[in-house]
Amino acid sequence: MPKKPAPDKASPTKTPSAAKRGLGADPPAADPTSAAALIALPASYADPPDLPVDVAIAELGSLARLAKTSATALAAVGLGADHTERLARFGRKLAAYEDAWQAARGGVKLTAKERALLAEAEALDDKLVAGGRWACRGDADAQAELTDIAEDSGLADTVSDLRRGVDFWGRHATARKDTDVTDGDLKRAIALADALDAAAQKEAADLGAAHALELRNRCFWAADELAKELREGGRYAFRGQPKVATRFTSRYRADANRRSRKKAKAKAAQPEAKPNGASPS
Repeated sequence: MPKKPAPDKASPTKTPSAAKRGLGADPPAADPTSAAALIALPASYADPPDLPVDVAIAELGSLARLAKTSATALAAVGLGADHTERLARFGRKLAAYEDAWQAARGGVKLTAKERALLAEAEALDDKLVAGGRWACRGDADAQAELTDIAEDSGLADTVSDLRRGVDFWGRHATARKDTDVTDGDLKRAIALADALDAAAQKEAADLGAAHALELRNRCFWAADELAKELREGGRYAFRGQPKVATRFTSRYRADANRRSRKKAKAKAAQPEAKPNGASPS
C-alpha cells in the first residue's frame, strides 16, 4: 500500500490559515479504500483472490479485533492504532465491494432459462467438489485442486469449474465408487457448461459487473497486504509468547501451507521411474 503523506509539520504561526489563502478547508487524507485509490494501484491488484472472499472478510475482522487488544505491544514495534483502524476499514469495505459485485452480476440480464441452468450448474459444481473432498480426503494434491475450484465466483467461473470438475473425476475415476457422483452428472456438467457459454460471455461483457469485480479484487489484495504487515509485526512483538504469536497467522493459509508441505514430502518420497518403462529398484 502507498504510504500516507507525512503530516505538515509547519508551525501554525508561520503558515497562513486556509481561509486566508482563499483555499477553503484542507482536504481530508485520501481514503485508501475508495474506488479511486484502489484503481490507482498496480494492475496486479486486479488478480483474483487466492482464498474465498468470505473467509478473508472473517479473518480481517478477527485480526483487527486481536490487534486492538494487543495495541500496546504492537505500538512498541511501530504499528499504531491507525494501522488497526485501516485494517478494520478494509475489512468492512471488502464486504461492501463483494456485495456490490454480487449485486452487479445478479443484474446482468439473463433469461429465465439461463438463470435456471445457472442454479443447476452451481448445485452440480458443489456436488462434484463435495464428492472429491470425501473420496480423495487423503490426497493433498487433489484437495488443493478442489480448493482452487471452490474459490472461484461468477458465471464464467462456474462454467470453467464444471469442466475442471469433469476433468478431475476423469483422473480420479476409481475413487468415484465411494460417492454419489454418477456418469450422468459428468455428462450433464459438460452439457450445462456448453449451454451457459453464451451467458458467461454476456456477463464478462457487462461493464458494470466487470468494474465491480475489479474493485472487489483490488480491495482484497490491498487489505491482504496490510494484514500481512500486521501479522508479521504481531508475530515479532509476541515472539516470546508462541501461543499468542500463532494467533497472528491466517488459519486458512496455514492449512494450505500444511497441505503443500505434505504434497512436497509425498512427492519427494516417491521413487524415480527408470527410463524405457523399467520398474524402479
